[in-house]
Formats: sequence, C-alpha cells, structure tokens
Amino acid sequence: MLLKENDILTFGDISLRVIHTPGHTKGSCCFICESERVMFSGDTLFKGNVGRNDLYGGNYNALMESLQKLKSIKENYRIYPGHGGTTTLDNEIVANPYFRR
Repeated sequence: MLLKENDILTFGDISLRVIHTPGHTKGSCCFICESERVMFSGDTLFKGNVGRNDLYGGNYNALMESLQKLKSIKENYRIYPGHGGTTTLDNEIVANPYFRR
C-alpha cells in the first residue's frame, strides 16, 4: 500500500493523517493524530534537529520544503520523533535552527 498526502489510517479508535515530508528519504512521512494532538515525525524532525539527508534518496532542499509545510500547520502538536526526546511543533518552529534556513 502506498501512502499519499492526507490519507487517513485508522487503527481501532485512532486515526492518523499522512503528511508527506520528503527529504530524509523520498517517501518520508509524518503522521498526525488529531484526537490526541500529537505528531509522529519519524526522521523528518527531531528536537532541535532534522534527519540526515545525505543518504540514498535524501535531499536537503526537499527537507527544507517539508519543514515549511510543517511550519504552516496552525495547531501545536506534541511531537514524537524517530529518535530522541519529545517536543512541540511551536517550540521547534521557534528554536530549531533548520526552520530558519
């Protein structure tokens, strides 16, 4: 199954909306759970950092465009990244240096 932007994945009572965020890889995605106000950012966004883009399929410019997509989200989600501690979207927009590039 291939995922695309705004697909909804349902697991019992939980629904996740797909946000395509290429850059770390071509198929990188974040998943938003509206009911819990959380985002699973995988290797797109970490607390104070972003995922590598120098491996096969990675692309710096695509990653920066993906961050701008995340920045345009109006809600403040708690972020659970693929590595490291949790953070919030509002905090990353203000404090993460990659959002200012």
